[in-house]
Amino acid sequence: MKRGKIAVPSEVTSYFDGKTNAPAFSWLDVWAEEHAYKFTVAKAVELDVLNAFRSTMSAANAAGQGYDSWKPMIAKELTRLGWWQPRMVSDPSNVQPDRMVDFSSDRRLKNIFWSNMNSARSAGQWERAQRGKKALPYALYVRTTSSDPRPEHLLWVGLILPIDDPFWQTHWPPNGWGCKCQVRMITAREAKTLIGTKRVVGKRDDGSDIEIWYTDNPPDLGPDIEFRNRRTGEVSLVPPGIDPGWQTNPGLARAETLIQQLDTRLAAADHGDAQSVLDDLWADPYLRLVEHRAEKTWLPAGHAPKLQEELKAVSPVVSIPSDVIRDRIAEHSMSIDDFALLPQMLAEAAVLPDLKSDDATRMLLWQAGKTIWRAFVKVSANGYLRVNSLHQKTGDELKRQLKRAGMEWPWGN
Repeated sequence: MKRGKIAVPSEVTSYFDGKTNAPAFSWLDVWAEEHAYKFTVAKAVELDVLNAFRSTMSAANAAGQGYDSWKPMIAKELTRLGWWQPRMVSDPSNVQPDRMVDFSSDRRLKNIFWSNMNSARSAGQWERAQRGKKALPYALYVRTTSSDPRPEHLLWVGLILPIDDPFWQTHWPPNGWGCKCQVRMITAREAKTLIGTKRVVGKRDDGSDIEIWYTDNPPDLGPDIEFRNRRTGEVSLVPPGIDPGWQTNPGLARAETLIQQLDTRLAAADHGDAQSVLDDLWADPYLRLVEHRAEKTWLPAGHAPKLQEELKAVSPVVSIPSDVIRDRIAEHSMSIDDFALLPQMLAEAAVLPDLKSDDATRMLLWQAGKTIWRAFVKVSANGYLRVNSLHQKTGDELKRQLKRAGMEWPWGN
């Protein structure tokens, strides 16, 4: 029977395709959280070689294809580029001597494909888990399918914790090179039923039972281990049992690094470039995880040089706190797509004084078709522009409010 095409979740493809290229001599050059937004292959220091890996993996990822389907694709591209045989590679930083690399090596190719594809799938699972946590609020660490599992990873099997527990910030699989551990999302009822019980889930080769104890108490494997990146000098704390560089949650890191990286880029960008960056940001599904996060996060919402000048702010970047987004979605039937309008609104809206005569606040009105949006932007005590409200208003209601405040309707009659 002919197999159909495997459906690949959009979260997986967008995670992979949303990265920027980062040619690197060593796997240590792109470290930990950086993998959430950078695509790299160790020793692929030439951009055309890196692009060959990226384009073929992107195609395989979108088609739901595995390693055996991808290998002929990359072999064709690397043969065309003259890289389907051993070659010497020089370290661009001159830190290490020239090294021989053989991209035709089956072991090397499997490692490259596995690490990139499994990180993308892990990130996709995290996003789906965040979106579905009202119905499935707990994550269960599932036994690995590996024939030679790591002893530490076996100690996590059966662990049940809420999806937002700090444990998953560092222990969301994969937790090392070649790690086949998984998690499964479960209901609160199933978690309550399982915790404190023991169940037989299979047989070993010798006929003995494979038993799992279900618990909500993570095992104590000792203190985190210091790891010094010999390429960058950066020191990281890595939990015992996790390979250095894998102590991150790809989906969570993607959402956080998006915001951290863009804040810096926006502050230095001109207005036209900033609008393009903001549009890309709000189109990224990993930013949309913010409505599901308990931690308060400041999101870049717009680029407003005129507001910066008027309110004497330190930056033209306008931010909105995640709790405002979360509360408006929960209490006012809004969606994250409504907030994705903010970059355009902040660039085009009519700016009026605050209705309550607060000199540090401005009221913004913006027409989108037949819809009128209103937002309030305030300059904070430390000089930053913040959106503290966004909602739709009817024209008649707004006209009455403006008239009472002695203001004119910005669009004539």
